[in-house]
Amino acid sequence: MRKLLAPALAGVSAPVFAHSPIEGIGQFYGGLLHPLLVLPHALCLLAFALLVGQRGVRAMQVGYPPFLATLAIGLVLAGFSIPLGIASEPVLLTLTAACGVLVALQWSPPLFAFTLLGAVIGLVVGADSGVEGLSRQQTFAALLGCWLGAVVALIVIAGLVELFTRPWQRVVVRVLGSWGSASAILVLALALRGA
Repeated sequence: MRKLLAPALAGVSAPVFAHSPIEGIGQFYGGLLHPLLVLPHALCLLAFALLVGQRGVRAMQVGYPPFLATLAIGLVLAGFSIPLGIASEPVLLTLTAACGVLVALQWSPPLFAFTLLGAVIGLVVGADSGVEGLSRQQTFAALLGCWLGAVVALIVIAGLVELFTRPWQRVVVRVLGSWGSASAILVLALALRGA
């Protein structure tokens, strides 16, 4: 019975993609949710947003523009299937761990660090957000949604953190930073152990 059932189930299965669109909501909305549903992207965006929000408006002014520009560049690369030549997940997890530690320590790096972090995170998140098996128009809609989703997530989270002025709220931000850092370090350790 197993010999008959296995080929039948294999023939029924649908193709699986690493960054497939979400069924039933359309390409744009699938792209909009993409940065929040891919764990390394979500963790990295959260840690960077916590760091930027903790530092305040000046960090936002120097961190947002390079993030916005390089995210668009990375998405264009992903749209044309041009690889960066690096493993995106370890880079994003390393950046998450670094940002999380800075948030937990409540240490403010120099302002140029926000420019550099924003540029690198934007490029890697964008280049790692490619979709497969779609027409050019669908790919454009998905990548535009991804750009908008990442930008809104970063701005909203950092803006909320910047408004947190009470001591207990600052402690919550530091705890979230430490959890993000610990999560990234655990995943990196498991990946290194499995390699």
